[in-house]
Amino acid sequence: MTPVMRVLVAGGSEFVSLALVRALVRDGHTVAVLNRGRRTDRLPPSVSVIPCDRKDHAQLKSVLARARFEAVYDVSYAPTTGEDVAALADAVAAGRPHVIFVSTGRVYDHALPIPYSETTPRGYYWGEYARHKIAGEDALLARHQTRGLPVTIARPTHVLGPLNTRHNEAFFFDRIIRGRPVLVPGHGGWLRQFGHVDDLADALASMPGNPRAFGQAYNVTGEECVTQVGFVEQIAEVLERPAEFRHFDPALLKRFDQPGLVFGQNLVYDCHAVYTTSKVRTELGIRPRYTLASGLRQTWEWYRKEGLDQRPVDFTFEDQLLALLPR
Repeated sequence: MTPVMRVLVAGGSEFVSLALVRALVRDGHTVAVLNRGRRTDRLPPSVSVIPCDRKDHAQLKSVLARARFEAVYDVSYAPTTGEDVAALADAVAAGRPHVIFVSTGRVYDHALPIPYSETTPRGYYWGEYARHKIAGEDALLARHQTRGLPVTIARPTHVLGPLNTRHNEAFFFDRIIRGRPVLVPGHGGWLRQFGHVDDLADALASMPGNPRAFGQAYNVTGEECVTQVGFVEQIAEVLERPAEFRHFDPALLKRFDQPGLVFGQNLVYDCHAVYTTSKVRTELGIRPRYTLASGLRQTWEWYRKEGLDQRPVDFTFEDQLLALLPR
């Protein structure tokens, strides 16, 4: 069991970082968050807030000058550059904490064959996002190699669950519960892999102070992969409603100056995304509690409890696109 620690979370008020804060508090740690102080109402009462714009490196150094932590989580993305990651690591270095960086599976070169393991070459297939995350990883690993700073890299993939900042599973809840068709660009057969936010938070909360994790990177996600349309079918099964698919040629989107979302916020891309999780299981004993179905079911319960099934949804763009499709 992880010993009780003083922990800093850069972020703390949104989705993954909020779930992490709640997991750390549950486990008895003394937790502080470093952010701009905009959503403090979400935090557990015991959590202290250090107001700071992490991209202001002088301010960051000043507010953390006397702070000492045993573990530091770098979760926020603003976008966050390698220099920003390095600045946080250097600001807390005096206490020699275990720094855990939440990176992404998108650091891998997705032009390569699946599945992607921690030994898969990284690359800039995903553009600036991948570039920033790789730079952050490299900044920390360099400090581990040259200064002995304990660091660990976590690479999640698509994360689902309550308060998701990505409009993915709720996107399909919105349509299926209202009897709307689901528009599918192309064949819908690209493989996707999802993990539940609480499983990710639990995994992260179990890492600090574990010397086996020092200097290592781990894929952290669920065990199942599913096609794009298979994901929607799983959702329909949870909702106990039928799913109607309308496939279309993605080239149709070019007719619109500002096309809207058609299949979740970030699930439309022309490659598979499948990741191994054997390393985190065998080395750290970490495995998810949620299956894809149980994670979707729990998220659906939250969605209804929050009354999101009653919210107004603008389907104007989808109706315009549907009008172009043959019946």
